[in-house]
Amino acid sequence: MKQFLNGTQEAFRDLESRARRSCVRYRNQEMPAGCQPNRADVGFEFDSANGTPRLCVQHGIAYSGSNPELGGWFLSGKKDFPDFATLIQWIKDNLGAGFGARPVSGSEVATSGPLVETAHTLTDLPTVLRGVRESHCPLYLDQDVLFERLAQCVRGQDNALRSLAAVITRHCARQQPKRPAVLFAVGPSGVGKTRTAETLAETLRYMNPDSSGYAFLRLDMSEYQESHRVSQLIGSPQGYVGHGEGSQLLDALRTNPKTIVLFDEIEKAHPAILRVLMNAMDAGRLSSASRSGSGHEIDCRGAVFLFTSNLDARAIIAELESSGGFGDQTAVDAICRRKLQASGIAPEIVGRIGRFLVFRPLTTAIRAEIMAGAIVDVAAEYGIRVVYVEPAVIVDVMKRSRSDDLGMRPGQYMIDDLLGAAFATAARKESTDPYLLQGPPYECVPFLPVGEGPPPALTPKSDTKLQPKIHPPCSPLN
Repeated sequence: MKQFLNGTQEAFRDLESRARRSCVRYRNQEMPAGCQPNRADVGFEFDSANGTPRLCVQHGIAYSGSNPELGGWFLSGKKDFPDFATLIQWIKDNLGAGFGARPVSGSEVATSGPLVETAHTLTDLPTVLRGVRESHCPLYLDQDVLFERLAQCVRGQDNALRSLAAVITRHCARQQPKRPAVLFAVGPSGVGKTRTAETLAETLRYMNPDSSGYAFLRLDMSEYQESHRVSQLIGSPQGYVGHGEGSQLLDALRTNPKTIVLFDEIEKAHPAILRVLMNAMDAGRLSSASRSGSGHEIDCRGAVFLFTSNLDARAIIAELESSGGFGDQTAVDAICRRKLQASGIAPEIVGRIGRFLVFRPLTTAIRAEIMAGAIVDVAAEYGIRVVYVEPAVIVDVMKRSRSDDLGMRPGQYMIDDLLGAAFATAARKESTDPYLLQGPPYECVPFLPVGEGPPPALTPKSDTKLQPKIHPPCSPLN
């Protein structure tokens, strides 16, 4: 935490801005004297309900010092503050004393330039929190951090996401990879396979915004059911219609070799499509049928190829459940390879897949949690901020849209039909205050800040087991 004792006002404004968007977590930070162990993870975030900042610390720190403020923080794992300036001042007054820094007055916090002059001044420490920012955006990804960020957006698929995070962190750590990372996600429709690929690209860009980052390309394989569609991927050869016009896949990889390419519903593609990709999956080169100024071969060794399919998904899941194979990647790979070959996918294609990810059907509790998040997202499209959704709303929407075969899609499509009028009515008020969504009949009402007492609408009208909660992403850190 020493880095935070030498920051500028500009640096803290940047930290506050990032923390308002999502939890900013710094790993393996040095703790003050009296802590055992002397390093832990620290997180900054804002409470989604009342918008106040929070400082989190990893559980398990034994504190033998005499500062009661620090003792309470380590014991609870978090501490709330009325504003971000107070949070920073608390760090300087309490953690600063533990590191031997002199206390800083509130007037000094408002000045520009270095905020703290420590008793052991380090002249080579950047004046802006550059060292802290680098730990937040490392050259080599932290597998646990990547998993946590993916799990914030894709619910109920922890086994698949842990496997994905392991593969991606190793792939990003290779300075000279020989082939792209090739993964195959199998599972029922509407359980998060496509969203995982989208979230992965967003997460990698967020975790390292100073680099070129990963681009994202989604290819719907239902559009590639005829053999001649190969030209859409690699271009038309000389003498054929479309020669020289480029192609979706080659253009994306030529622009950014580090592209996450989603081949969605691969079982619908013509077998010729997969044969074209074999060399790319094996050697990291994709041959173009159309010579261009950029060359005949495209380097895709830094790319990520993610195939999705629901082919024989229920049989795969049933066998894994009966054999206790979930969590055992060797068993998952073996069963998936065998089932996919039996379903007609060529062995030479299956053999080039590096890792299989199995997405399970969603439980009722996870469906309720996803539905709450989807409602918040739709409300944001109307320009209003919903911070609490009554359980009765979730129950009603889920009952109206229940379809085990289609996962969460029917419910997400129905949200606007059922709740759009309530969102539009609230939007006409042009208020920036947070709202509570109650019903049926559906209505958005102001959400009272903590301490003013909950409105009657906060009392659940149905089964509290389905109560959707929007959990802070890292409170407390575990």
